[in-house]
Amino acid sequence: MIFIKIFEQFLWFFGLHGSTIVSAVVGPIHQVLEDQNRAGSIAGEIPQNIINMSFRNHFTSIGIIGSVIAILIIAKSKQYREVGKIAAGPYIFNIGEPALFGIPLMLNVNYFIPFVFANAISTIVAYVAFALSLVPVPTGLAQLPWTTPILISGYFVTGSVRGAILQLVQLIICVLIWIPFVKISDRKLYKDELA
Repeated sequence: MIFIKIFEQFLWFFGLHGSTIVSAVVGPIHQVLEDQNRAGSIAGEIPQNIINMSFRNHFTSIGIIGSVIAILIIAKSKQYREVGKIAAGPYIFNIGEPALFGIPLMLNVNYFIPFVFANAISTIVAYVAFALSLVPVPTGLAQLPWTTPILISGYFVTGSVRGAILQLVQLIICVLIWIPFVKISDRKLYKDELA
């Protein structure tokens, strides 16, 4: 899953829709694993498959939103402040194109590291939380679309408030990853604007 997320973001970096390309291959596998969890949950068993469609849709893609929140917190340049305002609304529903094209993140070497690796780090955090039973594994009973806002999706797919707390922890980690990179780029933009 870590490799999948890195590869997906690598494709996105070069302007290819990584999510669609990767989903064509792994989507059916994740859906079968989700269905096994659903069948087990209905039978009164504890879901066994940590990696499944709900895991992929709601716990492995919390990464790029860190850039938007970092911009909203620390940006001084007019360009970033405006992009942050525009990108924040759609990102409530996990729609990242305003950030991808507005900052821009694609083909921007200043953001290569957080852009490609933040989702992978988010994936590791989620997997560890599920593997250590800190958070219940997604049951498969609530199969929500990927556009469901975080915290809400975490609660419903796990059937526990701990799912929402996990997403909040992932979000905080991702914002902290993005802040130094945003600060460097914003500082340059701000100087150019002042000039």
